Amino acid sequence: MAGTGRHAVHRTMVLVDVERFSAPDRTLRHQQGTRAGLYEVVGQALAAAGVPWDACHHEDRGDGLFVLVPPEFPKAPLVEVLPEALARAVRGHNTTSPGAARVRLRLAVHAVEVAFDEHGVTSSSLTAAFRLVDAPPLKKALADSPGVLAMIVSRVVFDEVVRHCATLDPATFRPVQASTKEFREPAWIALPDHPFPPDPAVLDRQPADSEPPDPASGGQAAPSAPATDDAGVTGVSGPRAVAITGGVHGSGTGITIGAATGDHLTFGAPPPGGPEGPR
Repeated sequence: MAGTGRHAVHRTMVLVDVERFSAPDRTLRHQQGTRAGLYEVVGQALAAAGVPWDACHHEDRGDGLFVLVPPEFPKAPLVEVLPEALARAVRGHNTTSPGAARVRLRLAVHAVEVAFDEHGVTSSSLTAAFRLVDAPPLKKALADSPGVLAMIVSRVVFDEVVRHCATLDPATFRPVQASTKEFREPAWIALPDHPFPPDPAVLDRQPADSEPPDPASGGQAAPSAPATDDAGVTGVSGPRAVAITGGVHGSGTGITIGAATGDHLTFGAPPPGGPEGPR
């Protein structure tokens, strides 16, 4: 890789990590077979997306690897073609490998600015990509999936690439908040070989306000209470929050709240005539 001096340059980052690489039943021999298979399947998936392995900068991470794709290669195939090709290659690897050498993968795609030096590459965006592939919502999505691959893309990749793809349905992605260590950023998760049901409503939801995908509801984020109900009561969230679903009656020093159970809670002195005031 030719040096780029002190200036940051743009690259698309493809980061792949093996689920449970250090599992007790995965001996050193199995780990070596897993790593050899990992490089093979990633190379196959990049080739399917039209990206030659030798054109990229790549570094090993023990239980995974990352690839920096030069800007002359379009990003769309990296989310349209590469994930399905990677899942297909993983299934092929697993059919010819012993159980402890079989793999399932987490995949992150991010568009980053990086600076090269004599030791490799660095940037805050590169660190963010590593946080994405380690995000708990992505790990949970893969653990709950019958497939072999879970993918997470950064918000910039989703907004600038996924939303505009011709052969990929963005409604099969789910918005999440990726929080790892000091990192907290919105992102989008998909299961390439076992997709979430298409849900156009998720495209209007901001990832920052979203919960992790709930497999029991087809991967949709858990519903949240409306901010304001018909009576104008604003919902409050938090560990000590109280959700009010009934009506509000009275005014001044006596305000009665009718709960959905039929019970009532009065703040201050109740107005004359009972909890609902004069009749």
